[in-house]
Amino acid sequence: MNSKNGGVMIDSMVRSILQDITIKDILEAINKKHGNKPALRIKNDDGAFREISFVKLGRRVVSISSALINLGINKGDRVAILSENRPEWACAYFGILSCGGIILPLDVKLSDTEVEFILNDSRAKCIFLSAKYAGTIDRIRNVLPYLENIILLDKTDRDDLIQMGKLRPHRGKERTRHIYPSDTAIVVYTSGTTGVAKGVEISCKNLLFQVSEFSRIMAITPKERLLSVLPLNHMLEITGGLIAPLYIGSCVTYCDTLKTNELLPIIREAGITAIICVPLVLKMLYSSIMKKVSRLPGYKRAAFDMLFKLSKYLLMRNIWAGRILFRSVHKEFGHRLRIFISGGAPLDSEVEIGLSALGFRILQGYGLTETGPVISVNTLEDRRFGSVGKPLPGVEVMILREKSSDSGGEILTRGPHVMKGYYRNPEKTSEVLRNGWLHTGDLGYIDEDGFLFISGRKKNLIVLGGGKKVFPEEVESVIGASPYIKEICVMPRTAARGLREGHEEVFAVIVPNLEILEGRGIASREEISRIITSELARLGGKLAPYKRITAFDISYEELPKTVTKKIIRPAVSRMVAK
Repeated sequence: MNSKNGGVMIDSMVRSILQDITIKDILEAINKKHGNKPALRIKNDDGAFREISFVKLGRRVVSISSALINLGINKGDRVAILSENRPEWACAYFGILSCGGIILPLDVKLSDTEVEFILNDSRAKCIFLSAKYAGTIDRIRNVLPYLENIILLDKTDRDDLIQMGKLRPHRGKERTRHIYPSDTAIVVYTSGTTGVAKGVEISCKNLLFQVSEFSRIMAITPKERLLSVLPLNHMLEITGGLIAPLYIGSCVTYCDTLKTNELLPIIREAGITAIICVPLVLKMLYSSIMKKVSRLPGYKRAAFDMLFKLSKYLLMRNIWAGRILFRSVHKEFGHRLRIFISGGAPLDSEVEIGLSALGFRILQGYGLTETGPVISVNTLEDRRFGSVGKPLPGVEVMILREKSSDSGGEILTRGPHVMKGYYRNPEKTSEVLRNGWLHTGDLGYIDEDGFLFISGRKKNLIVLGGGKKVFPEEVESVIGASPYIKEICVMPRTAARGLREGHEEVFAVIVPNLEILEGRGIASREEISRIITSELARLGGKLAPYKRITAFDISYEELPKTVTKKIIRPAVSRMVAK
């Protein structure tokens, strides 16, 4: 049997096993299926790994579930988690699920006002809290009328808090509850960057579909070791980085840094084989590699460039030679890292092709919190650079065109991945869910082979005076390739003079890459502005004239972003308006 056919058979077996799984199966697997193997781990301050085995995780889950039932948490009650990524987060998650509660994962970067709104809007009765964020709840405790119990993930001497480590199952009482596919499992509040935050209601059925498909796509096995870098309030991390690997029997390692010099040692030491991440992480890793290449002696750099061009040439003919040609690069990553799953924002094509040429498999996908989250994704067997892959089996995607002659339009989707709706918000639900189709607000098209491509957001479109339409994301992709530009946000601005006066023009806020500029002796703001202007002219030649940036501001501060590192355009607009 050749390896390819063997891989197909394994993949088919995994899918057949997973397609009929239930939440109960997942919880039982965590409780007893994988024994004393490490399930979750994280580095302590002393540099040693702290591990929780599957058996220990299972016992903690039952203890938490039983304790929550004893505290009066009824089926369907909301229970929040406010904590950094750590094994205790997962314990709380599965404990809440086991007792029939609805999980409410909170973004640790939210303000006190935002946390207050979400806890009150969801009417959360209980919260699991890291000591690191206890101050947030202390400051707003008197305006949280529904909150009855606070459970601290860490040790504490405070009498007003319950210590999670001391929770025990209650004898003779109900310890877990039955959970049905239609039950709501989790409510994830959107970032609220375009208005008031909305709670996305994800059912157990939604979760199970995602777990099944994610495990199939990655051909995940018990030997897999995943690195968790996305925050656990992100749906991609919950399904792909937590539930799926634990069900199969893989180990998840938590990491609280995105700094390359700290990330690489953890990847090597933990023997990481797969990472779920956002494009920013991939860009940082790729930049780090290419920066080291630029420091090589001339003859070595020339040899690298020659092999890199060869690998790209072979790659376009579906020949993957990077792992052989660039063994020294893979040594930096511990030799075991084979795959990145990228989502949450558009992936720069240069980074995607570059890392692929170096021998890494980059699977770019697309989805929303409202779709639990994946709609489409490239797979190991079926992929196309620049696309976000084909829709998952069972997922329907339709392009809603304004005119029949349009090549693209708004992306609509329906299927077992679509949310139940926005929690306690039927008006907002009816705005996006119509006749069973979820209107994503994203624009795109499907090519002749069924691959989905994203063009941009409906609300981000820049409509010029002559009626021409510009997608900011397209301009950002082209101009953002400059090594002198660290971040760029393209947006409409009303022109104040000239022929465009009174109409929208293509405007940008640019954060210069000071490390590279200063490394080349460019330090003054006048010189930086001149270089950026030159880069806009050089790279703008790749765009149609009407798409080129006509005015820009330079910011020396990082642009505001969501937890998944998407630039918050309204916040940037407010910066410009000041």
